[in-house]
Amino acid sequence: MTDSRRARKRDQFLAVVRQPPALMGILNVTPDSFSDGGRHIELSAAISRAKTMIAEGASIVDVGGESTRPGHIPVAEDEELRRVAPVIEALARDIDAPISIDTMKAAVAREAARLGASVINDVWGLQRDPAMADVVAETGSAVIVMHNRERTDAAIDILDDVERFLERSLRLAARAGVPFGRILVDPGVGFGKTPEQNCACISNLDRFRRLGAPVLVGLSRKSFIGRIAGGAPDERLIGTLAADVVALMRGASVLRVHDVAEHRQALDVFRTFAATERPPAPRARDGRADVVLALGGNVGDKVGALRRALAALDDEPGIALTAASRLYRTPPWGKTDQDWFANACALARTDLPPEALLDRLKAIETELGRKPGERWGPRVIDIDIIAYDDIALESERLTLPHPEALNRAFVLIPLAEIAPERILGGRRVKEAAANLGAEASGIVPLD
Repeated sequence: MTDSRRARKRDQFLAVVRQPPALMGILNVTPDSFSDGGRHIELSAAISRAKTMIAEGASIVDVGGESTRPGHIPVAEDEELRRVAPVIEALARDIDAPISIDTMKAAVAREAARLGASVINDVWGLQRDPAMADVVAETGSAVIVMHNRERTDAAIDILDDVERFLERSLRLAARAGVPFGRILVDPGVGFGKTPEQNCACISNLDRFRRLGAPVLVGLSRKSFIGRIAGGAPDERLIGTLAADVVALMRGASVLRVHDVAEHRQALDVFRTFAATERPPAPRARDGRADVVLALGGNVGDKVGALRRALAALDDEPGIALTAASRLYRTPPWGKTDQDWFANACALARTDLPPEALLDRLKAIETELGRKPGERWGPRVIDIDIIAYDDIALESERLTLPHPEALNRAFVLIPLAEIAPERILGGRRVKEAAANLGAEASGIVPLD
């Protein structure tokens, strides 16, 4: 499949996610999955099932070649590929819906992307295989990062554990250069949790929405539902529907399900009631400031310099990245007789005061090779503070918000990806970006 077709299918899925809720159809091509193991091993059966789920209302088909049920037997990389590769290749050719690969192995994800998968669904949230975040970035895929634990522990605060785990996953994605707008989070119901903890995650799903990414949940036919309502896996439809409606009420954007047609009916009813839903409560603050940063450079390995800068920011004490835009090729600004720039924007949280943050950023620039030069001239890396919470500041060294931000397309376009509703200089970022006109024509994504 061509990269442009994969990107179109990826963006098709992300567009649906932005107008939730959506359904992800489960297609396990395994002999031992807890509910449908062995049913779709034959290629013809897998293709037929995928087409049925799309016809019934699934927005995406999630293909898995390794069971992740409790007590599962790990599958070797070559065996997992043997199972999923022909299915993904055939589906990429025969259906127009997006395909996701359910895997924790970077090599499997890379090959699946080559064959046509546009979303990577990692049940270890980029934290099991150290190459996974880079594969997501390199292939231009969307990604679902899920919370997981090796074993259950009834004594822990599971909500805190899930939130901290997913924050680490988001930081790994940002460091690798994965645009924030391509990430979904999954609290991992049924993975390393007691039945009570599973229920707590669903009941408090709105807590994970504070991370800023759409939330996916996979509750279909799971054992905690059987503990509540009884029944074998294929007898848990009514319990699954009830649990999924609770998840929707708590803010889930995507439901990963076996029974698509039945969930399609439930969603139609839910949407009717959701039209009267009240807006969510404001996000609780933790004492740290939300900052907007703009990064750019045009000397040497431009893309590499930006990615090293993102990693350095996240390694810096007192700074935690929460999102990064795509990287963009932009024309030079101010001094036009020089090479093109690579630019990006990032969001971070910090407990550093504004000028202390500025000092850290300048130190990072120096560590990455920036040397003094003429204004607007070539540079290895430049990191600017665009906004720091909603404060206004004017000193000899720093003016906030950045007084020229609304005039710079190379800031507004990447920023509109990750903070479209942000207000700068009295204007909403997405509206300012939409009104750039011809100035934006020379700014194109590099991935």
